[in-house]
Amino acid sequence: MTLHRELLTSFPKTLLILGTDLAGKDHCANVLTDAAQAAGIQVERRRGAFSAQADDRRTSENKSALNLWMERLFLATLPLHCRLLPFLTALLVWRDIRRFRPPAEGSILVVSHTAIRLLAFALGHLFDRVEDIRMPWLADRALRAIVPATGARTLVLDIDHAVRAARMAAREQRGSLDHFDRYMGQDPVRSERIEHFLVWIGATYLKAERIENNHLSDAELLEALIGSPAKLPG
Repeated sequence: MTLHRELLTSFPKTLLILGTDLAGKDHCANVLTDAAQAAGIQVERRRGAFSAQADDRRTSENKSALNLWMERLFLATLPLHCRLLPFLTALLVWRDIRRFRPPAEGSILVVSHTAIRLLAFALGHLFDRVEDIRMPWLADRALRAIVPATGARTLVLDIDHAVRAARMAAREQRGSLDHFDRYMGQDPVRSERIEHFLVWIGATYLKAERIENNHLSDAELLEALIGSPAKLPG
């Protein structure tokens, strides 16, 4: 893919890519970091939190047995702790932004944010519509503190369930399907609701730019990732 350096002149100091399972977060990050490297821009990649250590892994597949067991336990006990998740995730967000330190040089690309994704996951089980959401005060305050604390620009990926199902089938063929992948694939209405709530959190609290990441080529994806908000779908 031909890259012109001028396309990356507005590369932010901190960039967060949000999305549900199978939304293509890692692929988007790979396209963007490869383009930045080709343009001579230094990018530190982190995973799951703003304060996470540098992590250059290009995929979240092939998880360890421990991680898979923890996912299974989380889903199995979800009815017991779902109503507590908004409060727990708020504490995790506060802890994250207080520990956040930008690198001395270059930019940060944060691939996903575990606490924000878990919050959307919980809301998707507690409420049927965005209009029904009653965000706990602690979670509301924590989310509103993210941008002032990190200066992050946020991109949130949105996909159709049919695309999610196709990607899940491909991942299953590779033998790298995890429990959250399966859970998101089981119920289209539930998975779309969770995704809709994640997009809503991004737009409401993080001024996120939404990208429909269904069948974009790498060139189209890169244009969307680094383009102005007015160019982004939705």
